[in-house]
Amino acid sequence: MLCPFCLSEVVFQESLEGIKVSYVCPECKETIPVLYVQEYRRYPPVVVNAIGFRGHGKTVYFATLFYALRKQQLSRFWKGFHTMCLNEESLEIVQNNVNMLEKGLLPESTPKNFPRPTIIRLQGIPTYPNRTLLFYDTSGEAFEKASQLVQFASFVKRAQKVLFLLSINDMEDIGMDMHNLLNTYIIGMSALGGQTKNQELVVVYTKADKISNYLDKFSNIIEYLREGTLDGLSNIKNYYKKMQEISKELSYFTRKVLNAHEFLNAAEVHFKAVNFCIISALGANPQGDKLAVAITPRRIFDPLFWLMGKPTPWWKWW
Repeated sequence: MLCPFCLSEVVFQESLEGIKVSYVCPECKETIPVLYVQEYRRYPPVVVNAIGFRGHGKTVYFATLFYALRKQQLSRFWKGFHTMCLNEESLEIVQNNVNMLEKGLLPESTPKNFPRPTIIRLQGIPTYPNRTLLFYDTSGEAFEKASQLVQFASFVKRAQKVLFLLSINDMEDIGMDMHNLLNTYIIGMSALGGQTKNQELVVVYTKADKISNYLDKFSNIIEYLREGTLDGLSNIKNYYKKMQEISKELSYFTRKVLNAHEFLNAAEVHFKAVNFCIISALGANPQGDKLAVAITPRRIFDPLFWLMGKPTPWWKWW
């Protein structure tokens, strides 16, 4: 089993203290959530990561995703859907983020250290097997140098799919900055003993509400964002097809508008697949660390669906 704290493949040690059952990782000595261990095969883990520069929306995206999973009443579209935090620490993090956003406040920037994962179970999304999501978030400073990535973001080695969160307006030289981040990631992965060829890259353009000047010739993308987060969720198969269409348009946009030719060429060589999506976590530009209007996320689930992969009929994974 994968330890969510040190990311080692281990056999967890069971211990009894009176009537209390607990599991401990033999490598890092962390106490592992009981539900994580006992139902590991029913809810296999997915590493959810956020790679990107400081201030590009990584922490805000995770906070908004927690908010959407808890507050958007998704059981209207997915019968039987629910989330479950697997330890007190994760439940506290999720609830604190939801409360902050409801009060119009933004989460604080993530410190540069190896993060403790937020562990959340997802159950009941049509055409997807049930999963345990392991959310890892660390400061954007950890991705400025490969040595920093190795020290503070080694969780990337265990990810089958990698999220690059990029804010176009927050880059001085867009094509060069994107390529430098990719180059840093590839060097760091090689130092960790990982293979990017075994991973899929998902480029997530954040803060979509601030880049209308770049999208004026891409009416399909503008309309897709305007429809919001919940549109189409009742039919996951069609939703995924639309995501694929938008990904192709964003790939063209990346090459022709952002002129990120080297980034695209290198990504296609070094990764198993490259896909794109675009989100607005808040729906409007905040004023400092406060929201100017109530939170209205746009396409916030797209990165999550890319992480979980193509929807499949239930009999293929039952």
